[in-house]
Amino acid sequence: MSDKFTNNVRARLYKQGYQGFTKDDYTQAALAVECDDLNNPTKEQLSQAVDYLKLQGAISQLSVADEPVEEKFLTQVEAETELETGTLAVAPQDVGEMITKGASQMGVILSEQQINDIADSVDTSASTFDEIIEQVEAALLAYADFSANQVDAKIDQTLTRVQERVVNRHEQSRDKLSRGLTGISGALENSRNQTKSQLSGILTRLSAAQ
Repeated sequence: MSDKFTNNVRARLYKQGYQGFTKDDYTQAALAVECDDLNNPTKEQLSQAVDYLKLQGAISQLSVADEPVEEKFLTQVEAETELETGTLAVAPQDVGEMITKGASQMGVILSEQQINDIADSVDTSASTFDEIIEQVEAALLAYADFSANQVDAKIDQTLTRVQERVVNRHEQSRDKLSRGLTGISGALENSRNQTKSQLSGILTRLSAAQ
């Protein structure tokens, strides 16, 4: 299990768009800011560690906002990522942002309600930031599977309806052809009967004339 120093620094860096750091990077940062108790770091040590890792280039930058972040927002971020009693507190809106970013990378567009539904399945009181990221990923994959299953079900329903329609129309066409052939057969039979009747009448008149 990671210590509080590592969890807090990782969370702050992630919020600023940085990741790719290693355990050794955190160890060097802790030494640089003279943090002897990794499970009881001060806010100053955490801030100094974040700045240290940025300057050392020990991590890869994902994205950094061009506009300066207000002090009020920084204070809020620190409060949201502060570890208490061995757990990592992450604000719900941060989980929503992580879900939106992850869905975008998967090529999936989610509605606000869908994002909230997925966020509800994430335990924001996990002990490490990595666990929260893993939960977000698992929730997105589960949603993707659920959506794919719904699409598969709709495809199956459509194919079933098409097949039923084809069979039904085939039966209708067969019945129509059968009725048509029956009608033709009846018409031919009537024609033959009329012809016989006419011939019989002609023969009768010829016999009478003789």
